[in-house]
Amino acid sequence: MSLPSSLPSSRNTIPTGAFGPDARSVDVPVLDSHIHHVESGSGSPIVFLHGSPTSSFLYRHVFRLLENRGRLLAPDLIGFGDSGRPDIAYELADHERYLDAWFDALDLRDVTLVLQDYGAAFGVSWAARHPERVRAVLLAEPVIRDIESSALPEAFVGAQQLIRTPGDGEKFVVDDNGFMEQVFPGAFLQPLAPEDLAVYQAPFPTPESRAHLIRFPRNLPIDGVPASSVAFLARNEEWLRTSAGVPKTLLTYEPGFLLTPTIEAWIRENVASIEVFAGGAGVHFVQEEQPQGLADAVVALLERAGSVG
Repeated sequence: MSLPSSLPSSRNTIPTGAFGPDARSVDVPVLDSHIHHVESGSGSPIVFLHGSPTSSFLYRHVFRLLENRGRLLAPDLIGFGDSGRPDIAYELADHERYLDAWFDALDLRDVTLVLQDYGAAFGVSWAARHPERVRAVLLAEPVIRDIESSALPEAFVGAQQLIRTPGDGEKFVVDDNGFMEQVFPGAFLQPLAPEDLAVYQAPFPTPESRAHLIRFPRNLPIDGVPASSVAFLARNEEWLRTSAGVPKTLLTYEPGFLLTPTIEAWIRENVASIEVFAGGAGVHFVQEEQPQGLADAVVALLERAGSVG
């Protein structure tokens, strides 16, 4: 299948050169819009999926550390980074639909998935529905199960309650840019460099451009709410339990964030062919804090899967 022709990027916020000298920026037509990704290398594909509220930029350090290890692809979820902004609701099923179209447009097979945050929700869902196209899976700080609020930082639970309150949530996330300027920058052991924070914030300069940002935090499954998100994740459990032929890695971090002790225990007990390794010090956006460890874990997983790169 030939590669779809490229479209001009609508914003060009992602500095492709940060991913390495051979990295290139590609816009792939999907449905009524386009998904942007950064790509380098050749061979079996390794797909890196981000979550809320980041972009492919999250994986730039990891790309540099995995040079010559395969065809590296980091897409921006629809509505994020340099991907398109179609007029959709930006619910989980919408993200899944556009990401499915991207996988199909590129005809990706023999895929190793490197998944974080909502990237895990969508990546595992894709794997469960396309098991013949999956080689291996790595999970780091995944959205994969319902999260108990008692294990989350009190300040985050308070922010979530604010965001989920009609009217107040829109003012905080959309009008005042509180999610990008307060919640996101606070989720690191050490502050991001100002120039890196600016890249993450660049796609959302106006209230109009931020309107959909509220969907991901409102859809985060906490204490069983919303039920639709719990159900979205639960439908993948059978594949996770039965896919013994697909090697999987879970990385844990200290202090970590969304990978609560309860969820880690569930993964250890229920996910087939899982190996768990300590990833070091990190909160949630661990690609920024522990890129070498993450890259090393990808290499080890490829070796388990019998990849020759």
